[in-house]
Amino acid sequence: MSQLLWGTQKINGSLSTFPVVRISNVVALPGVPKFCERAFDELQDQLFPIEERQSLCFETLYTDLDEFDFSKKLTDLAAQFEDRNVQIGSYPELKNKFFKTKLTIETESSETMEAVVTSLRELLAGHIVYYDSHAWLDIVTKWKAFKKRKASENQIEFIQKLNEAESIVEEIVEKYPLEQIALSFNGGKDCTVLLHLLRLKVDEKYGPSTPIQGFHIMVEDQFPEATQFIIDAAKFYNIQVLEFPGPLKTGLAALKKTRPSIIPVLMGSRATDPNGKYMKTPVEWTDSDWPQVLRVCPILNWTYTDVWHMLRGLCVPYCKLYDQGYTSLGGRDNTVKHPALRIVSSDGREHYLPAYKLHNDAEERCNRSNI
Repeated sequence: MSQLLWGTQKINGSLSTFPVVRISNVVALPGVPKFCERAFDELQDQLFPIEERQSLCFETLYTDLDEFDFSKKLTDLAAQFEDRNVQIGSYPELKNKFFKTKLTIETESSETMEAVVTSLRELLAGHIVYYDSHAWLDIVTKWKAFKKRKASENQIEFIQKLNEAESIVEEIVEKYPLEQIALSFNGGKDCTVLLHLLRLKVDEKYGPSTPIQGFHIMVEDQFPEATQFIIDAAKFYNIQVLEFPGPLKTGLAALKKTRPSIIPVLMGSRATDPNGKYMKTPVEWTDSDWPQVLRVCPILNWTYTDVWHMLRGLCVPYCKLYDQGYTSLGGRDNTVKHPALRIVSSDGREHYLPAYKLHNDAEERCNRSNI
């Protein structure tokens, strides 16, 4: 005999607007995914009464190691917990830029879960990835957790740089109203760090729904991948980006003409940059023959390695060109993949390692012909 089951809406506690059919121990849920999910949510207490549910703990870990790099040790570890009803799953990921293997752990005991996770962290020491697919959300909480992890790893010098950059951005946000602040954003790795830092301090003071002002000074023959990343990042980070023709001096003049109230301009310049080397402090006014803005360069004293340490440590999205062997981005006419990252396989096929694999910071711009 069939039976109609009516669920309970989670929002107001009223009956569901549609039933499902139950025949014996078989329940026919809707075929449309969104209605199937809704029906299950509204019926789960009937189908699976809380008092009858078996407790289950679930945890997920990510690592930048290939599955084969630790499969034997993982098998041995699983055997240690064989009598404690533990299920460990290992899933390789070929397309994710932050991790290579996803591990899932299921068990009925929280104490057992803690023991398994501790063992896995020891097994994968130095290769755990704190993966975050939406790094731009709940950014304040995640930033505090990131610094806490770095402190536990005794990365004192890096934490000092994080704190210095954060303090500079915070001072600007506290001193100037948002309509007077602009971020120079061309889709490069350095200004992506700044975008994340500015979003952090704006979220703290105004909330995540508050937009950020930005501008992009275009280069000739720009990579379409960089343009697409600017569009994507603007959506993720709630930043409104204006475009102006270059070079920098011309672009800043156009910015001041369009938005005359702009005073501080946040830039991703570092001391090793062609122009950054002339700055004595992270916050300076432009020269008298330039459009008058306050140049704010919070990561002026950072290294190439520091930039990647933050971007990848927080899983901040970045332009995909960096994963193709480009270490510094200009126009297509003057930028090539970095020769130091070139790999030739035994069958003669060529490919390039991602930018964060470059070990010599001094070679960062060796792929640019005009620097």
